[in-house]
Amino acid sequence: MKRLAILLPLLFLSCLLAKGQYTDHRDHQLDSLEEVVAPWTEARMARATEEEKSMIADAWHDLMWGYSNINPGRSLYFARRNMELCLQELWLNQALQSARMIGQHHWAAGQTDSAMTYFNKALAIADKMALKESLPGKPDGYKQSTIDDAYSGVYGAIGNLYASIDSFPQAMEYYRKAGVLFEKNGWNESNSVLYQNMGETWLDAGNLKEAETCYNQALQFGKVADDSLLIAKARAGLGALYLEQGKTSRALQQLKAADEYFSTHEDQEYRSRLYTLDATGKVLEAQRRQTRTIAIGAVVLATLLLCLVLLLLRTLRLGHEKKAADTVIGEIIAEKEVSEGGAPPAKPELSKAKGPVLTDREREILPLMAGGLTNKAIAAKLFLTEQTIKWYRMRLNEKFNAKNAAEVIAKAKETGII
Repeated sequence: MKRLAILLPLLFLSCLLAKGQYTDHRDHQLDSLEEVVAPWTEARMARATEEEKSMIADAWHDLMWGYSNINPGRSLYFARRNMELCLQELWLNQALQSARMIGQHHWAAGQTDSAMTYFNKALAIADKMALKESLPGKPDGYKQSTIDDAYSGVYGAIGNLYASIDSFPQAMEYYRKAGVLFEKNGWNESNSVLYQNMGETWLDAGNLKEAETCYNQALQFGKVADDSLLIAKARAGLGALYLEQGKTSRALQQLKAADEYFSTHEDQEYRSRLYTLDATGKVLEAQRRQTRTIAIGAVVLATLLLCLVLLLLRTLRLGHEKKAADTVIGEIIAEKEVSEGGAPPAKPELSKAKGPVLTDREREILPLMAGGLTNKAIAAKLFLTEQTIKWYRMRLNEKFNAKNAAEVIAKAKETGII
């Protein structure tokens, strides 16, 4: 899975998914501790007292955890030895932790079948703990909270394993089993880690709605627990989610908030910081693409609007031209009827002296001609074609018995038309 490797340190510790606080053994002097346990061969262990065995088991436990991130092979070696000793002595809780650690190493190595074998072994040990039988050092058996701790840790580890092989329904089944125990005991830190893993699982499955719900739950549990690391990891998860959704502003807000923590704890959380920085770079690139897309869209929209305006103006002009053409045709028909002995023109002469009868359009054009406007300018002013104006000027020449426009204008002034 594409994000699992990034969150592996978190998942590695979250396999515990329990109220018990993990002690960081990395600051221990592991070489010195190995020198202490080195003389304890199998023959010597067979003669050891219970107190000595307990001391060695604790040392192997510390070595198991101490090497978990820096030398998996050594960690696995001490986990196996510790599990064998603790099972022999019926120290079940410590045996369960070792079995879980062995399963975790197999899972990290991609050996899922072997991992599941040891996780099931851990579940079987938890079942023995749940019997509350009298055991060495535990005459009344284990407390219910310790049993819940054991079960929830294994449930969480199995959930992680199924999530890593894309078996999402099985992963959610075990996550929910762990969640029931967390809710019961009020283990907010563990619940935050659990919902973080569930969010990661849903995100990989492409179910962004469920992923967002889980990441928000992780954030809320982290806030209740007042754990800055868990809050930062939940915000990093939300940032990745919003990036998938294309909500770049929200993604950037969450990633910046997460990096405020990771940047001040880079010695411990450098992998998480690398993840948030990489995601932030992707968000910024996505925003640049969005800006380019918006700019291109704006240019296209502006072009379309311009084309629409030009088309509208052209339509209006054509409408005016059609109206003018209809008027011209009507005038021609009316004049033809008069020439053939029909009824006289409908409009009487409006001049002081006797002169030709002009149409409304001719009376509109004459002053423009007198003003010195060209045919093209008159056409633009009246929303007519230049050819139509030429036709009217020809008609005016005929009506005034004139040879040119100057003569038309002079005769029009004589008759008082203009």
